[in-house]
Amino acid sequence: MSAAEDIRAPSKTHAPREPQLVRLRDGSKVTVRAARAGDEPALLALLGSLRPDELRMRFFTGAVNLDKAAHDESSVQDGRFGLVAHDASGMLVAHAFYACLDDTRAEVAVEVADHLHGRGLGTLLIEMLARVAEEEGISAFVAEVLPDNHAMLDVFRNAFAAHVSFRAGVEHVEFATSAWRTTRERLST
Repeated sequence: MSAAEDIRAPSKTHAPREPQLVRLRDGSKVTVRAARAGDEPALLALLGSLRPDELRMRFFTGAVNLDKAAHDESSVQDGRFGLVAHDASGMLVAHAFYACLDDTRAEVAVEVADHLHGRGLGTLLIEMLARVAEEEGISAFVAEVLPDNHAMLDVFRNAFAAHVSFRAGVEHVEFATSAWRTTRERLST
């Protein structure tokens, strides 16, 4: 059973499962678990460690209020679900979440510590989120991405066969949550 098959969203019928140790593309390992309200300080530390350009890519500004961002992103409430990844030392190194827009669509976002870029962690977290979202009845993920965020656009296009369209200075991304199956097959080989 893959790590993605072990993590479930909190719902009326499913409680979150135990943290899962997952292997990244380079062989390194992180532990992934469902996010909780108490993750706010660690998430603030992660956001504070990102380079200004990475903050701009994620929040569309380098002058983001990190306290507010960490508070908002660590919020655990209906219609939101998140995952966090910790390295071997216990430091939070990535966070991904979705927030429902309606009954079938949710916005997805991810941030990964600078030193872990390019190892497949963001792809893995989005794949795990997509599986959870699909189980909860969400059929599509959407995101807005700055046009110069080539790495994130490549993840969405290559791993999830996302449809990307440019409008009003932003790339609008949409893909089926069921794409996690194809991604899982690709990641397994």
